[in-house]
Amino acid sequence: MKYTDLQIDGLREIINIGGGNAATSISKMVSQKIEMKVPEVKILTYSELYQKILADDVEVIAVISRIIGKYEGAILFVVTNDAVDQLSSLILGNSDQQEQQIKLSAINELSNIVSNSFLNAIGKVINAQLISSLPQITNDFFGAIISSAYMAFDNYDEQIMVIRNEFSYSKQKLDASLFLIPEEGVLDKMIESLGI
Repeated sequence: MKYTDLQIDGLREIINIGGGNAATSISKMVSQKIEMKVPEVKILTYSELYQKILADDVEVIAVISRIIGKYEGAILFVVTNDAVDQLSSLILGNSDQQEQQIKLSAINELSNIVSNSFLNAIGKVINAQLISSLPQITNDFFGAIISSAYMAFDNYDEQIMVIRNEFSYSKQKLDASLFLIPEEGVLDKMIESLGI
C-alpha cells in the first residue's frame, strides 16, 4: 500500500512526540540538554531501503528488540561504527579511555530509551501497549542485520518504517536511524488511526 504525503506527515507528528520523550529521558541520564529532531520518516520496501538509506554492505552497530504485545514486530536502532565513539562519549564522558564492551553497553542503554519512547508514542495512537524485549546488540553488515530481523518472524509487512533521528547536544549533531519492522497491518492501523 502506498501512503500519501499527508499521511506520512501525520506519522511524522506521532514520531516527533516519541522523539521528544526520548530526548527528555536521555537528558536526565547524561545531565545535559539533548534535543532530538526527526527530520525524516519514510515507509519503504526492503529493496528501496538499501538504495535510499544505507547500502547492504555497510558495517554498522545495531541494537535489535522484538516488539511484544497485541502487535508484534522488531525495532532496530542503527549507527555506523564511526558514530559509536561519539554516542558513547555523550553517555559516558571521555570515551577514548573506555573499553569497547563498555561503549557498546552504553549504546545498548541509549537504544532502549529511544526505542521504548517511540513505541509508547505509537502505542497511544493505535491504542495498544507495545513493549520491547531485552535488546541485543550486534556488529554486522546492514543487509545481514535487516535480513535476519525480517526472516526471524512470520507474517511481517513487506514495508519498513525508517525514522532518522538527529541528536543535538553541546553544538554537536549526530544522526542515527530507527527501523520499525512491523507485523502485517500495523502500518495501516497507524494510518487509519490518524483519520487521514
